[in-house]
Amino acid sequence: MIAYNSKSLDNRDIQEQAEDARERAFITPEELEAVRTAYPVDLYTPNPYMRIGIFILTTIIMQFSFGLFCLIMVSAMSEKAFSVLCFFFGAGSYAIAEFMVKDKKHYKSGADAALIWIAGGFILGGVILAANAEGNPWGYCLVTLILSTLFVLRFADVGMSIVAHLSLLALLFSILESLGTSGKIVVPFTVMLVSLGVYLASLKLSKVHTYRHYKSCLLVLQGVSLLTLYMGGNYFVVRELSIEMFNLDLQEGQDIAGGWIFWILTIVLPLLYICLGIRRKDRILIGVGLLLIAAMVYTIRFYHSVAPLEVAMTIGGLLMIGVAYGLMRYLKVPRNGFTADSANERNMMEAVQIESLIIAQTMSHTPSPQPDQYNYGGGTGGGGGASGEY
Repeated sequence: MIAYNSKSLDNRDIQEQAEDARERAFITPEELEAVRTAYPVDLYTPNPYMRIGIFILTTIIMQFSFGLFCLIMVSAMSEKAFSVLCFFFGAGSYAIAEFMVKDKKHYKSGADAALIWIAGGFILGGVILAANAEGNPWGYCLVTLILSTLFVLRFADVGMSIVAHLSLLALLFSILESLGTSGKIVVPFTVMLVSLGVYLASLKLSKVHTYRHYKSCLLVLQGVSLLTLYMGGNYFVVRELSIEMFNLDLQEGQDIAGGWIFWILTIVLPLLYICLGIRRKDRILIGVGLLLIAAMVYTIRFYHSVAPLEVAMTIGGLLMIGVAYGLMRYLKVPRNGFTADSANERNMMEAVQIESLIIAQTMSHTPSPQPDQYNYGGGTGGGGGASGEY
């Protein structure tokens, strides 16, 4: 389903591992060149600076083209015609993106990313204009979810995977809000359950070989879903959003219903992330858990001013440093194959894989046997089943 050539993507991953192994002196330049020759890549992927430039240039070209069409049709332009024009440019941008990928072999060049974001923006804008901006919010969330999911499946765009997850939560939020008080009560728990489901699904899919080309998207989804899971149970987020969006009337110092549940989640979840991360050798869990310790400290400080803000921030920073230092000391000695120096462990595994590829490539070109240097003639000896001729 992905638009890029699957074999070229596999070869690209092999070349990247070989280049990394060469930088760390695991293989020689000759072996690196042998890998490149054996696994060619025909994809166009410029350096990061060129990608940014191509992204900006593509965006400017498409926006100027859209503006030119608007100027040409300004006399007969109505809201309906404007929405049709948005649909036309959205479909055209998507078609150009498919062309750039299929025929021009662009892969993360900046042009393909710009075109799919422009296509999504134009199509969504056309939907909003066609509905006269009076449609239900859940309808716009549904369109965004469909478009972003399509772009993730076709182009494995990391940014679109984040949009897809957030639009899914926004869709559920809009539906539950329209159900009245009962729906509003279950919003935090729904967000947490859906985020947990997305995390478990992305964790499982990232281990399936079939979805290897979506690995970056799945890893980002794991981190984002862990964040939204915590936000769904964070006391500060639940309380303040209830006041702003649900018009909950609370006096100063008054607690929300079931507030103790959210206080427990606010404090326990970051620590649970870190513990599970260590146990499962998951760097994403550890990183998100350390990040959320700061959110936990901020939430406690916001409602319980036990110290000035500067002191609280200093304590929070020291706490994060202490946790990180403790983890480094704890993992200084390898424990069940998990160490603080996980990068070297990963590179060693990649080096073994690259070495296997080089050996396989070398053995596949076995030299042909040389003619016998000594020509003794064609006689044979007797015994052991021989013919007995000399």
